[in-house]
Amino acid sequence: MSQVHSTHASTFVHRHKAYEGSQTSPADLAAHYQTQDAFPGANAASSNSPPPCDTMVQSCGLESLLVSLRKKALRVRVTIGIFSLLLAVLMDCSHLQVFKSAWVDQRANKRDPLLVGLTTGILAVGYREDPVLLKGCLKSLRAMRYQRNLRVMLVIDGNEPKDEYMAQIFMEFFDKHGATVFRPSFLSMDLEANDNKREDLVRQVAHHPGPVCVMQPHKGKRSAMYTGFAALLQQGVETVVVTDSDTYLDPNACKESPMVGAATGNVKIHNKGTWISFLSSIQYWFMFNLDHGAQSYHSAVNCVSGPLGVYRMSIIRDVMDSWARQTFLGVLCIYGDDLHLTNLVLRQGYKIKYSHYASCYTDTPIKYIAWVTQQTRWSKSYFRETILLGRMHLHNPWMTYALLYKLIYSIFIYNLIKSIYFGTRSQVLWWLVSVSLVSILKTIYAVMVTGDKMFFFTTAYGFLQMFGYAPAKIQAALTLYDNSWGTSARLVRNFTKLQNHVAPVCWGVFLIFGVIHNPIR
Repeated sequence: MSQVHSTHASTFVHRHKAYEGSQTSPADLAAHYQTQDAFPGANAASSNSPPPCDTMVQSCGLESLLVSLRKKALRVRVTIGIFSLLLAVLMDCSHLQVFKSAWVDQRANKRDPLLVGLTTGILAVGYREDPVLLKGCLKSLRAMRYQRNLRVMLVIDGNEPKDEYMAQIFMEFFDKHGATVFRPSFLSMDLEANDNKREDLVRQVAHHPGPVCVMQPHKGKRSAMYTGFAALLQQGVETVVVTDSDTYLDPNACKESPMVGAATGNVKIHNKGTWISFLSSIQYWFMFNLDHGAQSYHSAVNCVSGPLGVYRMSIIRDVMDSWARQTFLGVLCIYGDDLHLTNLVLRQGYKIKYSHYASCYTDTPIKYIAWVTQQTRWSKSYFRETILLGRMHLHNPWMTYALLYKLIYSIFIYNLIKSIYFGTRSQVLWWLVSVSLVSILKTIYAVMVTGDKMFFFTTAYGFLQMFGYAPAKIQAALTLYDNSWGTSARLVRNFTKLQNHVAPVCWGVFLIFGVIHNPIR
């Protein structure tokens, strides 16, 4: 074998020197080596085999395709792996919270029967609410079974003739219980604590023996809640249950109050008649039973929901003034009252818990634009509170984890845009497969826990997030300066404002153009 290689090498050197010795140009040299092989007999065999360059191109093309597929598969595995790891931690913590809640119930059943719990007042607030929803809310308040509930109070955020129907409905439900209506022409939060008018109102409301309704000038939910807090502090109750006027409380919602700073319960959707509201009910289940359940295991629920929240009044006394007068970019904050109050409780060093044994039913938007507007408002609150969190991670490391978990969605949106406009069709397919696999994982978990077949539509909710939640996030980030509520009162249900349509329509056009542009490119 060595002799053969030696012969070939010597032949190559001899031919190279002979040709190089002649008077030739560099171009002739290049042509010579392109047309003649260095080894004898190669030309005879070349007619029976493919050209070496074509073989090399085919080999390199196949190899590059395999490398590309390996990279894409690795990218999918990493994406799913990171999100699945975060999701698995949430699921594990949620399971532990369920077991922990069952353990707490066993302890509660063994406790002294003479121990009846903390004194509580129930505070509902509303603005031009749908009469049907308001009646359902008041009916649930009247049926509340907690034996140490000392006060039922409704604060109406408006005192115009158009708001009178809410007071009339309140009297229909509680007239036999000694109810009364107060109509102050001022706002408690606008006056000093020692102002005579404020003191007189708070004293009259606190000392009235029956249910109370307060109609005050319209200024937002925080102002209405502030009036209720001031009256309940005067009465001396230990805790307050805060709810919305479109929410039905479960009769046993106040049966247990954890010995913590605040707590929230399982919020469910009662108007599941459209696809939007039905898919929202799936979102609510995961948000409360998965996210809040995991956060509760670490005693750091990041949002005490507005429809059902329990607060310790001693904490409310310390934070209510700064909470009611919160500003952002120099403007008084209207929305995000529940999220900011939650953060203030956490900053005080208290724990916040979630219990799926306390539940309520609330109203949700039934149309796409209204739903996107709601998600935009919630996203604004999240962005604003994230900026104001400061060193919250030093209070509880779980808060850092929760924030990182929420940031994953932004990465998914970036990956989607990059894949549609700059990637190949296979990359878009891999993105869809990644999202679908995560949805399937969540579906399996929900069905195993509840046995409810509605969670087979979890993947469909993922597409609703793609076309609705994403533009809401983008619009919220770009319009943090806008402090409006975004929607009108439910009685009017006017969601035809042009600004509410801009983000979802532009996002839909953006996605459709990208899908069309990708195969053409």
